[in-house]
Amino acid sequence: MSTILPNADTLDLYVEINLDLPNTHPCLVNDLCSHACTLDSVSRQSNGNRCLLTIEGAEHVNDRAQIEQVEQPCHDQDCYYELLNHDGFSAHVTDVTESGIHIEGYVCSRSTLVDLVENLSSIGEVTVQKLSRFNAEDNPSDLRTIDFSTLTTLEQKTLRQAIKNGYYDQPRAISLEELADQFDVSKGTVSQRLQSAERKLVFEATCDSFPGST
Repeated sequence: MSTILPNADTLDLYVEINLDLPNTHPCLVNDLCSHACTLDSVSRQSNGNRCLLTIEGAEHVNDRAQIEQVEQPCHDQDCYYELLNHDGFSAHVTDVTESGIHIEGYVCSRSTLVDLVENLSSIGEVTVQKLSRFNAEDNPSDLRTIDFSTLTTLEQKTLRQAIKNGYYDQPRAISLEELADQFDVSKGTVSQRLQSAERKLVFEATCDSFPGST
């Protein structure tokens, strides 16, 4: 429940996402990936038909700081910026990497995050790097962040599909056999992937919570 504005939604989860863009992606941000080490910031404005990118960085030759602007058509369904405009989600692009972009934001629920990741996956390869719960009553130093990059790509995909299809719901909305059929693998293979992912995430969440842990 909102305590600041009546009827406002609370965004309780903090998330960091990497989106690796294919070489064929039409956005000009793709051209900036090779200059990732010299970029300071990239911001974007749109009127629905045209995008205006403002880039701050430094020249390779003399490291002189400069700010540039470039205009391009909006790319409709290929535009990840538009997908970030999602009910229950507030995020922005914080960095351009060698292969794509880094996104940070707040989300209202697990299901909203799953929908967002699914939509972004239609554009490029998505990795949820960090996920933590935000509570205004908590001391920020006590908030625990889980690093999802410890999971393999297959573990991430399997876990994402399991969550999306309600495998962890009570009662379960999908069986292990049905989940295995979606990946065209055996029940044992899916079970092994999930158990491995769960062990890694539990370790990430509790590695320094008990006496004697490292």
